[in-house]
Amino acid sequence: MPTHSQITVEIAENTTTSGSKSNQQALQSMFSATPYLNGNGYDAAAVKELAQSVLLDGVVNDGGHTFGTLNRDYVDAPDYGDVETGAAGLPASAWVPNPSSPTDGVNNPGSIPAAPDGYGTTPADNWGNGVGSQLSPAASSAQISSQKIGDLPSNRSSQ
Repeated sequence: MPTHSQITVEIAENTTTSGSKSNQQALQSMFSATPYLNGNGYDAAAVKELAQSVLLDGVVNDGGHTFGTLNRDYVDAPDYGDVETGAAGLPASAWVPNPSSPTDGVNNPGSIPAAPDGYGTTPADNWGNGVGSQLSPAASSAQISSQKIGDLPSNRSSQ
């Protein structure tokens, strides 16, 4: 399977300010905290590892500012088989709402009877490629979160 790799910038060494190459000593003094310039072995493999850890893996915590914590592996993604169905405002299935109306007043969802047996229990085959609506969010999230930078070919999905 072909993959796409983004190149990293390799600074051309030059100790003077003349010519079209950068002055490595001047860059190191101006940007001493830059990983590539401070001599800490920051190469393409280190960039890939850092990107994987800060962009794709693990938990993000915004310090309670707006969203709190988000697990980028989506470990809490629902499974269609775990959707509670039935009466009292619950859906008919994981794919469709309950079509029944309340029997005790318009604004009483607790009086909604269960949907007719078998109603909406078979997901529709959506037009397009792949398993679409039949793929559980829990299963698809596990597949997506297992991907690593460089796994996917450029401009293609994994399905």
